[in-house]
Amino acid sequence: MSVAWVLNLDAEVELGGGRLGAAAARRMEAVRRALALPAGHVVLDVDADAGARGLPGRAWCPTPSALARLARAGALVPEAPPIEVVRRVNARGFAHDLVALPGTVACDDLDAVRAAASRPGRWLLFRAFTFAGRGQRRVDAGAWDAGAEAWARSALAAGPVYVLPRVAIELECALHGALAPDGSLRVGRPTVAEVDAAGQWQRSRLAGDDLGESEQAALRRAFERVAESLHGAGYFGPFGIDAFRHAEGFHPLSEINARYSMGWPVGMGGWA
Repeated sequence: MSVAWVLNLDAEVELGGGRLGAAAARRMEAVRRALALPAGHVVLDVDADAGARGLPGRAWCPTPSALARLARAGALVPEAPPIEVVRRVNARGFAHDLVALPGTVACDDLDAVRAAASRPGRWLLFRAFTFAGRGQRRVDAGAWDAGAEAWARSALAAGPVYVLPRVAIELECALHGALAPDGSLRVGRPTVAEVDAAGQWQRSRLAGDDLGESEQAALRRAFERVAESLHGAGYFGPFGIDAFRHAEGFHPLSEINARYSMGWPVGMGGWA
């Protein structure tokens, strides 16, 4: 079945109250290849709108601008959760409230960020909305400077800043699923993500033997807890959770992506 897509991979910018730029549209052809979309699928802003008319529409993330874009092209606009729900469940705080990496501090003001980042150790500062390795800053204890101050001040305008211990990550993995409005759940298979030095996704593959039994069990427990929480919040649609192994153990929930993600077709066995 052919589908009309809006691949708004920078949806977190919109969710955080920012404006989307033209850069995303310029890279859509490369994204289409990376995602291995089936022949016949139409990607808006790459393919002509005429090809989308009457097709079922899908948005990478169902933001207002993405749904409106499908409507303008004449595609069938899918049912989607309210934008307030989409924003809430994609914000870092939703995952933080379920499972937080020990030592993480959620900060609502600049003094709190300074204090959390001044603790002995190495830290990662995250905005409320992040994607593709963006929206974060590294800070070492005693190294707070004018640049970190300006970054934190800007980040706080979109919501809390999260100060996490900077651990040595050995393996990044994910588990994906599709949540129906009635709460029924379709679960994929664990994947391993290969990322570059900046934390940007390069490719995904099935995890196979990369994860031990206890790690797989912890990942599945976190996934089921997330699914229950998403349903309780009023979300339905595609989602995935990220996790990682680090030098001191396995952290089963580092991020919730309440949308499609780059590893989704690998973990779910395709785009059906």
